[in-house]
Amino acid sequence: MQVVMRESTARVAPEILHVVQHQLEEISRALAHLEPDTLFWTSLRESGLSLEVLGWKFSFSLEPDKLVLTKTEAVPAHVF
Repeated sequence: MQVVMRESTARVAPEILHVVQHQLEEISRALAHLEPDTLFWTSLRESGLSLEVLGWKFSFSLEPDKLVLTKTEAVPAHVF
């Protein structure tokens, strides 16, 4: 599955982008093993996919054979 970065990631540190890339590679490998007509795929097409990595949230939509980055935003720190 191809990953397309339509949203700018210029504000994100390279080491964070490296972690995101690694996670997306793992996710893509796992998705390749799922049957295309499962409820999971339906949900993914409708809701998209979000990853939170080291204070950043990356949101993706699903297009045929592509995960498309649609939003990148800093996540406020959690107060405990």
